[in-house]
Amino acid sequence: MSARRRRLKAYDRRLLANQPVSEEQRTDYPVGWYFARYGEDLKPGDVVPLELMSHQWALFRTKSGKVGIIDSLCCHAGADLARSGWVTEDRLACGYHAWEFETDGRCTSMSRVPADKIPARARQRSIPVIERAGNIYFWYGPEPVRAFVDLSHFESDRFENVKGQIYIGRGDPERISEHIVDSYHFPYSHKIKVPVEYSVLANEGNRFEFQLHPLSNAGDARLQAISTHAFGEMAAPCIGVYRTQTSTKINRKTPLLTVLTAATPIREGLFTFSWRIAVRKIGPDRYFMPLNKAFARFMFFLVRWNYYSDMEVLKWMRNPPAKPLLVKPDGPAIREFRQFYRRHIIPGWRWGDPAPEGWTGSNGGAKSTALAGVSVNGETGTVPATRAVAPNPTVPVNGTASVDGAIPAPETRPGPIFVGKQGSPR
Repeated sequence: MSARRRRLKAYDRRLLANQPVSEEQRTDYPVGWYFARYGEDLKPGDVVPLELMSHQWALFRTKSGKVGIIDSLCCHAGADLARSGWVTEDRLACGYHAWEFETDGRCTSMSRVPADKIPARARQRSIPVIERAGNIYFWYGPEPVRAFVDLSHFESDRFENVKGQIYIGRGDPERISEHIVDSYHFPYSHKIKVPVEYSVLANEGNRFEFQLHPLSNAGDARLQAISTHAFGEMAAPCIGVYRTQTSTKINRKTPLLTVLTAATPIREGLFTFSWRIAVRKIGPDRYFMPLNKAFARFMFFLVRWNYYSDMEVLKWMRNPPAKPLLVKPDGPAIREFRQFYRRHIIPGWRWGDPAPEGWTGSNGGAKSTALAGVSVNGETGTVPATRAVAPNPTVPVNGTASVDGAIPAPETRPGPIFVGKQGSPR
């Protein structure tokens, strides 16, 4: 057996630079799905070191195409499966003693040990993984997992599915995620001349839906380079789905442009931000393939320009003041998003912890309790505990970069930092 070694992507190399040997997770993150990697960047037979919420994992794809994320510290002798292991058929083999692990973490093959003699404790911790719209997502929180929002149009022949870019920065994923519902910044970051606002359509349980539209006295919205009508929903507290619209009537299935965004905590104060788009084709590829590709490429650069505008601000953001300050132009969407984000937090929950009392995921009606005086990302108040709610009926079930792009160690270079991006239109 021989390991298949592929050159790591630029964002992987940057994330692994100055990586601490071990670090305890201190921040409480909301329960839900999180972005792990673009599916195109993980080929069959690949294994990649992955750090999520201050924990080290091995991300791999089997020869048959199945994706797994398991603890990178081998339960046998402590070898790093992500750096020394290799994929053999449908298992990840340890590079030290060749123990082989399934995507669910079970060891099903040991060198010189019969299959019926493998100890039950010979297994790695694993986390649920799904692939949707070309992205790989993992679940953070107690099981059972929740259903993902419907993104089937990303896989439809009527749309061009285009990989976006990944940015690396320092900061709070809540502040990064909430910018999607911040209409106050539109005239300044995105040069939108017509005043717009967000209206929150749903904010209960796992649902958070909102709509962008011009103010009633906004004038002619047709003068804008981008649509001033849009419908958005959160697939998870840190995953947003943004669909352009032609009017206030909501079109979930066939929008002209869908932008899928995600913020993922890596370790304390470090996160990735990614995006991907689906562009509705002008017509069938048989007749319009050049135009479809050209239009998708144009939309890629348009979306990228808008995210560059955002990143020039977001990359310098620090944690906000302890006492929040909101004014009327902020609108109600920011406040409601923060409520949505924080009610998904289980204070003190960490990888491997049991589910709290009453937890049934999204498929039940367990009671909801409030936790008073809990500190959430620097703010103290009454935070609803995460509990089961009715299922969503719409779903199917600080500093600058160094010259070489390395991320400075937090203790020597505090503050926000963005050091790179990855991706291009296909």
